[in-house]
Amino acid sequence: MKINKKEIYAFLFALTISLGFLIVPSDFSSRGVIDINIHDTYYVVPALQMFGVYATLIFFIFYLIRMLWRNFKNLTANIIFIISNIVMILIFTFLISLVNSIREISGTTEYPPLSGGIVENTGNGWNNAYYILLIIQLILIILLVISGIKTGLNHKRTE
Repeated sequence: MKINKKEIYAFLFALTISLGFLIVPSDFSSRGVIDINIHDTYYVVPALQMFGVYATLIFFIFYLIRMLWRNFKNLTANIIFIISNIVMILIFTFLISLVNSIREISGTTEYPPLSGGIVENTGNGWNNAYYILLIIQLILIILLVISGIKTGLNHKRTE
């Protein structure tokens, strides 16, 4: 498989945009962490992990556009998209498990607390986030299947 210069330039362009994430905020260089505040909870995440998520998102969007623009004919762009799509599915799997553990925390107290009754977690805003993340992951899986099939069919024709 021969990779032309246009593919190398496109890859370096997407990588440069991703690396710009580490250069722009001055907070990364001093402490190397990112503070995320959700209501009254602070999450401290290493900047390198956030860079991985950001770079995957940039590569996913960039190569999705390139793949659709070329109508699945560019094998290199298709493979990079499939790899970034698999990584996005893994990221969303982690987020779904995180949100699922948060949404299962009961928002109400049952009296008496040790009665052993069933506690419903209704009115919890994390339920909506959970279902939205599931729908996004389903869309990612459908995109993976479609791009895999189209790439395989186009690659067979060129051989």
